Formats: sequence, C-alpha cells, structure tokens
Amino acid sequence: MISDEMREIFNEFVVEAEENLQKVEENLLELEKDPQNEELLNATFRAMHTLKGGAGFLGLKAIVDVAHAAEDVLGKLRSGELTLTPEINDAILEAVDFIRSAIERYEAGEEVETPEDLVNKLRSLEQGEVKEEKAQGEESIDELLDRFGFSHLKGKPIEEILEELILLPPDERPSELIEALDRIVAKGEASQETAEKEEEKAIQPTEETVEEKREEVKAGELKKEERKPAPKTEGEKVVRIDVHKIESLMNLVGELVLERNRLLRIFQKLYDEYQSKTVDELETVISSLDRIVGDLQLAVMKTRMQPVKRLFQKFPRVVRDLARMLGKEVELVLEGEDAEMDKTVLEKLEEPLIHLIRNAVDHGIEPPDERERAGKPRKGIVKLSAYYHGDRIFIEVYDDGRGIDVEKVKRKALEKGIISPDRAEKMTEKDVLFLIFHPGFSTKEQTSEVSGRGVGMDVVMNTVSAFRGTIDIETEKGKGTRIVLSFPLTVGIIRSLLVSVDGKLFAIPIHSVLEIIQGEDAEITTVSGKEVLILRELTIPLINLGEALEMGGGKVGYVIVSQVGSQKVAFTVEDLFGDEEVVVKPLGKIIGEVQGISGATITGDGKVVLILDLDGILKREMRSITFV
Repeated sequence: MISDEMREIFNEFVVEAEENLQKVEENLLELEKDPQNEELLNATFRAMHTLKGGAGFLGLKAIVDVAHAAEDVLGKLRSGELTLTPEINDAILEAVDFIRSAIERYEAGEEVETPEDLVNKLRSLEQGEVKEEKAQGEESIDELLDRFGFSHLKGKPIEEILEELILLPPDERPSELIEALDRIVAKGEASQETAEKEEEKAIQPTEETVEEKREEVKAGELKKEERKPAPKTEGEKVVRIDVHKIESLMNLVGELVLERNRLLRIFQKLYDEYQSKTVDELETVISSLDRIVGDLQLAVMKTRMQPVKRLFQKFPRVVRDLARMLGKEVELVLEGEDAEMDKTVLEKLEEPLIHLIRNAVDHGIEPPDERERAGKPRKGIVKLSAYYHGDRIFIEVYDDGRGIDVEKVKRKALEKGIISPDRAEKMTEKDVLFLIFHPGFSTKEQTSEVSGRGVGMDVVMNTVSAFRGTIDIETEKGKGTRIVLSFPLTVGIIRSLLVSVDGKLFAIPIHSVLEIIQGEDAEITTVSGKEVLILRELTIPLINLGEALEMGGGKVGYVIVSQVGSQKVAFTVEDLFGDEEVVVKPLGKIIGEVQGISGATITGDGKVVLILDLDGILKREMRSITFV
C-alpha cells in the first residue's frame, strides 16, 4: 500500500518505470536480431537496474524480486557468461509483463505477491548456461566466495559483489578476494566496458583504486574521467504538466477564439458603416490580434500533441508474440513515428490498432510455405505508418498477405442476414469491404485465441467515428491489404459547415462533407418506401434532417452527401451559410448526452449553435439503411 506521503514519488516512479520497461522490451526484440550488440545489452541492464532501485526505494517487494532476478540474467548476458536464447528472452519479457501489471495493482492499492515460479525460472536460466571460462587451476567466482566466507553473495553479478566488498571497513575487506575478482573482470568484462558503463560504475574496484578514490573524496574533488558532470540533454527541458491544467488552458484559448470571431464580425459591420482613419488603425490592431490569437491557439494545441511513437512502440512485441503463436515469419515496419497527434485520440487508438494488426498477421500474412509456393519471401511484412495530409493525420496499416476475398465477405454477409440478395447485387467492391466493420461479422470458419469471434473491427469503426475520423480500405487478392484511418489534428477546435433546418442554425463538421448538391439538381427517388439520392449511378440513402430532428420536413434547399463511418449518406437542409472555425463545447451535465448532437458552439455573431453528429443521427433514425 502506497502512503499519501509517498504518492507523489510513486507517481513519478510509474512514469519512469513505463519508460524503462518500454526500453527493455524494445531492446530485447532488437537483440533477437543482433544478440552480440553490447550497447543494447548494457542499456537493457541499466534500465532494469534503475527499475529495481526505484521499486526498492518505495518498498515494492514483488517488483524488486522479479527485477532483481531479471537483472542478474542480463548481467550474465552482458558479461558473456550466458548466451541469449529464445527461452531467456521470453522469460525476461514475461518479467516485463508482470512488472507492468504489478504497477497497476500497486496503483489500485492492492497487495502484490512475488511470483515465485517466474523468479525461479529466471534463476534457473541464470545458472543453467554459465560458461566455464576459468583457466586450469584457477578458482571460479563461487569457489572464491566460499573460500573467503562470502557464500551469501553467490549468484549475484560480479559488479554487485565488488560494490558490497568495497563498502566493508578496511580491516574486514578481503583484499585478496577483491584482487582475484578484479582479475576475472579484467579478463571477461573490462574489454567490453563502454563509456556509459564507466560513468555508471566509475572504477574497477581494486584495493588500490578504492584507497585512491577515498583520498579524492576527502579532498573534495573527483577525477573528471571517472565522474563527469552529466551533460545537459533535451530531457532536462521537459516539464511534466498535469493534464487538467492543459485542458483548462485549452478551454481558455477556445473562449478567446470565440471572442476573436465575434470581434472580427463586429469590426466588419463597423468598417462597412464608417470610413475613417481611426477605423483603419483599428483594422491594423485587429489583424495583428487575429494573428496572435491564431499563433496562441496553435501553440496550446501543440501542448496536447504527442508523437505516435508512444503508441507504435507497443506493437513490435504484439507482432512477435502473434507470429510465434501462429508459426509465421513476420516483420513489423514502423514509419512516421515522429508525427504528432492529439493526446486524447492517441490514448484511444491502442485497442483499434491491435485489432487491425492481429487481423493482418492472422488473416492476411500466409504461413511461410504458402508464401514460398506463391513466389513471395517467407517472411511477411506488416507496415504501420503515420503521415500528415492537410489538417489531418493518417494512420495506415498495410500487409503484403493474401488480401481480402471480396466474394467470400459478400457470401458470409448473406449467410448472416446482414444484407439482402437485392442489396448484394448493387453493392460495389468498396461497399462489400466495409461489411467487415459490421458488428459480429467474421469470415473465420473457426474461432481461435487470435480471432474469429466477430469482435474487434466494429471497435475500430466506433473509435474512428467517435473522434470525427474516417476510414478507408483497399485490397488486392494475393497482394495484400491497406487500411487507412484519418483524424483531425485536434479534437477541440474544428471547421464546420453552418446550415439551417426549419429556420434553426446547426453546424456540421466539414470533414464529413463529401459533396453539396442544390435541391433542384438532386435526383431523388423512392426505393422500398424510403427516399434515396441517385448520384452518378450510385444509390445513396437520403435523410431529411428536419424530420430526423423532429422539427418538421422543411424545404429541400441543398443535399449534403456525407461519409458517415463506412457509409455514404445524404442529408437535406434548407440553406447554407458558409464554413467557420468553431470550438466544440459539451452540452453539460444538465442536458447530458443526446444522440445526434455532439456538442455546441458560439458563432461569430454570438449565436449558440448545436453541432450535429451525423453518425448518431443515422444510428437513431435508420440503423440498417445501408443494408436494405
């Protein structure tokens, strides 16, 4: 149980622990490809050592026990006494998973027991493959410790043994043992020491160097080569700020943007009515203010932005474990990790991307033998990339697997009653592909631990819709599949199309507007008793917004063709009033959530306008319209 006094320190430990765990996980996956990389081994050891130290300070015994056992294995890998094997890698990754779950349980105030099975597994791996490298007649480390009465230190990394011996009083310090251990270090590890290692350990702890160092400490100075001042890094410039403070600042900037819009609208009226030198000077000031508010808005928005690397770095482990479970060879390629997106969206994307990547590895990538027969490399490629286009960020998941069998998808949809035979005949290939996002849909004949339960892809669609995103899918049989998600760079401020319905003003997020058609030019007809829009031989469901909002029919001045989730839907409105940048405000606790309304805003002339959620309107009014 974490005390209130230690809570702040614990919170800092949680952040640093996640960084260190991620570093260990990434390094271990890289070491599978390059087991002799000393720099990676040293960095992995240091990360686990830091983790153990922080947990020890806070008294998190279960984490200390597991981290210590994993650190000992890494220590012997680093010294060359052990060789990295898949079993060792799996065990250390298992330790990483336990430590993550233990931190969550400590956060929740739960007691956590040391997993003895895991600790014993790590200890047995540590002892099982120790190389016998001693010269003839030379004692091993364990034999030396037994001879000098320090058997309790057996099994620890040699650096820790030396540290503990050096801290003993001079009359109890076994100089012969220290010199013997120092010779072993010189043979096995000294040649592999890196500059970073020397900064951490500072010296090779012999009796002579210990006394020399004590004298230096008394004199109040350390040798520069042994204890360099830490160089200033970019990390020192980072200030951790409470998320609520950033949200508060964002709200204030949103209010400022609204008032700026009103000021610009008022000034335009003033400019039209009066022509004078004072009005011209006021125009200069307002133009400058407009620019400054815009820059401030952009700067505050950036405080909410985080690199997608924080999300992407979780998936190499997912792909590795899935590939091993399924007996496939898969390489994950990451691109655009420096691209940034809104923190709110980033935090919600992990689950949808896991579903997409699992599907790519399970459904898409073929077994090695099948790929070889098809003339492909045995190892499949899954690519996860991020890039900007305009004011949106795109997340793309691509695999070079077998592609999606469109006819099989259509056949399964018919079997499950998701679409009717008449509808199936009229559907384009793109329409059929979007059926995979329908709740409960799956082409898998049998369920497995990985997929086939018909859950997952609808989660992707729901998340995309919730953040005003769009989704597109492309596939080629035998070549692969590409799924592209796109999101606005920020979720708080959006451009919207102002429309009127039955004399009332509403805002529609402009990203979902594909096309606008004047009412007299729109070809509207009735199919199965429901109105549809015929647009370039496509039949698009038509919804009268006035009827959907229970405000009366109203005249059809314009038809707005929109992309709502995976479907094209047309909406009728009376009039258009151009587009405007608006700040999305929640409806508040009194009103609560209203399906079809995503929030409200204030326009430049001070009017309160509701922002329409077209996806919510579609679900409420015509849930199955696409599949009629």
